[in-house]
Amino acid sequence: MALLLIVAHGAVVPVLWLISAPCIAKLILSFLLLTSLYYYLNQFALLRFAQSIISLKLTAARHCELEMRDSSKLECRISGISFVSAYLTVLILKPNHHWTQRSVVIFDDSADAEEFRRLRIMLRWKWNQT
Repeated sequence: MALLLIVAHGAVVPVLWLISAPCIAKLILSFLLLTSLYYYLNQFALLRFAQSIISLKLTAARHCELEMRDSSKLECRISGISFVSAYLTVLILKPNHHWTQRSVVIFDDSADAEEFRRLRIMLRWKWNQT
């Protein structure tokens, strides 16, 4: 995931400097891009922030429990717009008693193969029918 974030942010830099804008605007946008890279690397790839999700536990149909790096737990409902494929699953989560949404990106090599397969099947078939 770290490599994907670095490549995606790095691909924007040449495009950013090709647009016709004042140099100060390009510098500000470059700074914002680096800030974005720092945040997303530490939050989602390196899991260094206190609110980084380190564990996901399925509880009931369409519900799960997240464990954060600071040991806090968060009950969530899994949204129907979550993305499921053979190599990647993106869970869109709606925390109970919160108005914001969270997302969890799970690559096929970041979980046990059998557990990842069961999660994909559950998300595609079982939960889509309810």
